[in-house]
Amino acid sequence: MAKHNCAICGAEIGLISAQKLADGNYICRKMCRKKLFKTFDCVPASLQDVTDHIDQIEYGTKVWNQIFVPLKKTKVKEEKLRQVTGIQEYQVYVSPSTGLIAFNENRYKFMFFGKTEYACVYRLADLVTYEYDSETTKNSEGKEETKHYCWFGFQNTSGMNYFRVQLSNSGTYPAIEKYFNELFGIQKTVRNMFKNAKREIDAAKAVVGAVKAVKDGTIDEAQVSDTFDALNAIDLGDRTEWIAKADAALAQVK
Repeated sequence: MAKHNCAICGAEIGLISAQKLADGNYICRKMCRKKLFKTFDCVPASLQDVTDHIDQIEYGTKVWNQIFVPLKKTKVKEEKLRQVTGIQEYQVYVSPSTGLIAFNENRYKFMFFGKTEYACVYRLADLVTYEYDSETTKNSEGKEETKHYCWFGFQNTSGMNYFRVQLSNSGTYPAIEKYFNELFGIQKTVRNMFKNAKREIDAAKAVVGAVKAVKDGTIDEAQVSDTFDALNAIDLGDRTEWIAKADAALAQVK
């Protein structure tokens, strides 16, 4: 039986104790696979993805303990966390006051005793998708059971940037969608139609300016970036405020 060495800790591993990665590397299931979130999919991941995720958890847990844990206890209404979804050992918390969102995994030594909290923390500004999904399977009795999920996807993120969290029922998702749409100012209301119209005008002006700069040979990297930001604002809403909040909060993490 072929043996390999774990690409992270160097331990010798056999077929059963090895987790193969997409780039041909192997990691051990006994130690290194357990450092990852259970929801992290190793099959399409490279060794770089795995090590990025390990770093992501280490830093995210630090942010969780320094920022989120105190805010779970705050009595200040404007600073309170919002648990948007999650059952069992996985929860997603939003901190509007800091512009951050945490995907929390609870691990237990035995049953529900000896809980330790780990987290991946993201900037709210980088959240680009929050989509509903469902999965129907047959249980041990042959009856069909449907589970409901929300997929979260983030841009500008190394490690785990796409994951799903199980919902308690299908009726939970509309409230989640409405919450994030309202946060980002992309709710479908008459008032917001005017906001979107302004964003479209700003984007059109940015594109026209970029085209003119290309013709004149004066376009630079900053103008290209501004143009893409203006186009993204149409679909994603203006994230400027959320970026500033998150960066200010993360700057305080030690």
